[in-house]
Amino acid sequence: MNRSLSLLVWAALAVLTAACEGIPTTPFQITVNGVSYTADGAVCDTIDLVTLSTELEATVQVSSYALFSRLSINGIPLRHGKASVPVERIAKDAFLTVEWSMLGESGTLFLRTLHSQVPETVSTGTATAPGDFYLSFVYLRLIEKYDNEGRLLYYRYEPHAISGSDDNTGWWDFQKHVGDDGKVYYSYHALDPKYESWVFAGHNPGVRILLDEHYNPIAEIRLEAARHVRKDFPPDGHDFYFFNPHHYILLSYLDREVDGETLHAAYIQEVRRGRVVFDWWSTDHPELTGWQDPIFAQAAGADYVHINSVDVLPDGHLLCSFRHLSSVAKIDRKSGEILWTVNGWKPGQDFDFHGQHYARWHADDSSLTIFNNGNGTGTTTLLQLNVDLQTGAVSGSRKLMDDGYYSRACGALTFSDGHIIAGWGIPGNADPSNRLVTEADAAGNVIFSLHWKDPASPLNSILASYRCVKH
Repeated sequence: MNRSLSLLVWAALAVLTAACEGIPTTPFQITVNGVSYTADGAVCDTIDLVTLSTELEATVQVSSYALFSRLSINGIPLRHGKASVPVERIAKDAFLTVEWSMLGESGTLFLRTLHSQVPETVSTGTATAPGDFYLSFVYLRLIEKYDNEGRLLYYRYEPHAISGSDDNTGWWDFQKHVGDDGKVYYSYHALDPKYESWVFAGHNPGVRILLDEHYNPIAEIRLEAARHVRKDFPPDGHDFYFFNPHHYILLSYLDREVDGETLHAAYIQEVRRGRVVFDWWSTDHPELTGWQDPIFAQAAGADYVHINSVDVLPDGHLLCSFRHLSSVAKIDRKSGEILWTVNGWKPGQDFDFHGQHYARWHADDSSLTIFNNGNGTGTTTLLQLNVDLQTGAVSGSRKLMDDGYYSRACGALTFSDGHIIAGWGIPGNADPSNRLVTEADAAGNVIFSLHWKDPASPLNSILASYRCVKH
């Protein structure tokens, strides 16, 4: 750009201070929190960031910084092309501002703190239980962390086409972990493109991404070699039990042939320091076929059990949820024996559940909580059962929430300080259909809600949350 043209540009900007016409100059690279972006080098340019946190300062680095006579972000000079700045708010109308001068030209680069394609949420009320909300989505490659005021604290996003089909799986099961080493970690599950052909309804064959306390990726976790399993086969994204970076429990679905029929077998694998110390196949337990809920008898097909959660009980054994069996089972962590089961559809009980998710044990009162999707009934309930840990006998039940909303799949029920937190999963015939998470106090009164902006958008099912938990 010659000097006369440069003067004309700046004259125009002086008159139209709000305009950003984008006068092209030399592109340059800018890195924010480890992610690189290409700036067009326009006098006024905007870049959508794909990850950011208000809990940590944003670290910014500009390549070829020696070519610039001036570089600053939010008024802070980039010395040697580097600077760190606090992030006060993450939103589409909030920006980090980089000002630069080079070879007689000057410009401003606006870093949009929330990517323009990320759907917007709204919240009502104030949550009061300790912890933050962790959200993941069925089809969106997006993970988010919100505080009790509904403020976005952290997100990571990968723009991609969203069709609402099983061919467009999102990032699932965003969790916070406190390891037995005392350190904080985070994790989520992403599709592995190598195994995209293995996708079927409700299965996301991929890789568990482990993050450190600053949300930096530190490991990719896949299955280890075992009987009928090759190293690096894909885990599924439904759940993940974490002890430390070298000790964890994965779930998966792997095809096995039984009596000439190919089944999507449920598979559990516990790994310690790279060695498989326990694994379990549903196909080793033919009695499971007799537990299938009639609601799923036709629809389940090869996915005859559909494992979707795992928890470790106080006695060290496993508690697993099988959606298509409408059953929760205790599994011996050494022998693999099924020690007992709680079945949700057997007649004569004072409780029922169908197509449930997120079975969790609570040692303080020996209770089992279930996010009961209620498939076939049209109503989702948050269910608590009093269960004998040794025998599985159920001595009582109560519905923690039953307000007529229907979630046909996914979802989670967690507790914090006596409060009830529900992540609502995929809406069924609910109207409005935009629920993401609610928190109710110990008396059952809803005190906080986070939801999509449009209560009746046809896109709400495509934007459905996979799971929201509070840690």
